[in-house]
Amino acid sequence: MMTGSKRMIVRLALGAGLLGLAALSAPAAADGGGGLLSFEALKFREGHREAAIERRAQFARKMQGGLAVITSADRSQHNRYEGYTDDTENKDFVYLTGIYDAEPPGHVLVINPGGSTYKEVLYTDMKPEEATRLSGIKHVFPRSRFLEHMSSAVSDYRNLRITQLRFKEVASDYARGWGDKEKLLYVNYPRFENLNEPPAPRLAFVDRIRAASSEIAVRDAGDILDPMRMILDSFARKNIDQAIAITGLGLQEGMKLARPGLTTLQVMHTIDHVYRLQGATLGFITGVMVASNLNEKLKWETTAEEEAARKGDARIQAGNLVHIDTGAAMNHYSADTQRTVPVDGKFTPEQRKVYQGVLDVQKAVIAAVKPGVTWQALQQIAESELRKKGGWDESYTYGIGHFIGMEVHENGDYVGPLKPGMVIAIEQGAIVNGTRVAFEDDVLVTETGHEWLTRFIPIEIDEVEALRRQPAALQPISVPTKRR
Repeated sequence: MMTGSKRMIVRLALGAGLLGLAALSAPAAADGGGGLLSFEALKFREGHREAAIERRAQFARKMQGGLAVITSADRSQHNRYEGYTDDTENKDFVYLTGIYDAEPPGHVLVINPGGSTYKEVLYTDMKPEEATRLSGIKHVFPRSRFLEHMSSAVSDYRNLRITQLRFKEVASDYARGWGDKEKLLYVNYPRFENLNEPPAPRLAFVDRIRAASSEIAVRDAGDILDPMRMILDSFARKNIDQAIAITGLGLQEGMKLARPGLTTLQVMHTIDHVYRLQGATLGFITGVMVASNLNEKLKWETTAEEEAARKGDARIQAGNLVHIDTGAAMNHYSADTQRTVPVDGKFTPEQRKVYQGVLDVQKAVIAAVKPGVTWQALQQIAESELRKKGGWDESYTYGIGHFIGMEVHENGDYVGPLKPGMVIAIEQGAIVNGTRVAFEDDVLVTETGHEWLTRFIPIEIDEVEALRRQPAALQPISVPTKRR
């Protein structure tokens, strides 16, 4: 590195009023799974035991007989978003138990509505009393006994001798729940799996059980769980509301910080730092990118800048727009929001034209959100309004939005109508003459319409420009490199 050159580092010059330090989380505490967990996240987990108990009861009521086997991930399972975060836990298991951490080979939940005593059983290598405390499940056995119990249960109940009830009471109760005809077995399959990759090890038991009896009929537990997860209960709303609030803090810091001379990676790290400071995790990797002059050939001042840009860190230039796609997560519940900001503090006339045009479309789509409307209808509104502006829809190549919840792209029914209690992300944008503007907002479907949950994050032109006049709490400084 040449003598006298400068490098930019981020100084943690925190302004108490700017980051809301009164609400900051305490230092991280040890997690049950060996990781780190903030006190803030623990505080927002209060009530999950009661929520999990009610969710299991609702799931059992929706089963059409049979048994359900809900497994946690075994940490070797490929997850749809494992490239975005280091969390590969199976959300179905967390949703139904309140147990957040699983070391290999993981945990197994059995739900047996037709049984008499063992209606809920948890197989785990964690301490039984701790498992019961977290989940509210009374019957807890070592993980190794799962297949032992299932092996005997596969036999028809009529084939179990009365004398066996004394030492095979769990298996006998499973057999009773299954009955002596077709045996339904609900399993939480992965929502998405690459068939070119090895199957998830946690599902190996399914083939073994199916081979043991011609009467086993396997069903996807997602047919029950997905509709349940689409409608957020009070515990889910509490956590997703907190995730959205923290996302607003971090995103606004990034919007204030982005300016010529900095890099997109510095803006990303600033946003992520705020999330962690507030006790949240990342719903997905924050994306920050230059969103203007897209038709021009890319130029770099130095080889180092070119190499950094190819690895995701681009230098912000005067006149640029910067686009940010980000979302904090609280106890697995993730927000998902996008904003576009002028790094010089004010939009140019051309940028203003495109920005306002796309914003008008975003507001028109959000205004149409209500019970009974479909995703396809919202998509058509976006495309139609963009088309009216002179063919802007030609650059809009993705869908209008998605459910959010325990996954940032939550599983759900994208064909049927929206229902009260759903929280959705509305996202759309356009590229016009090399200028890209895109928005994404989180919206609650209410009984009579909707609530725009991320409206507090500046989005109107005057709001964004006013925010740009405020100093960022995380101020970068220039530090000369030492002579070598």
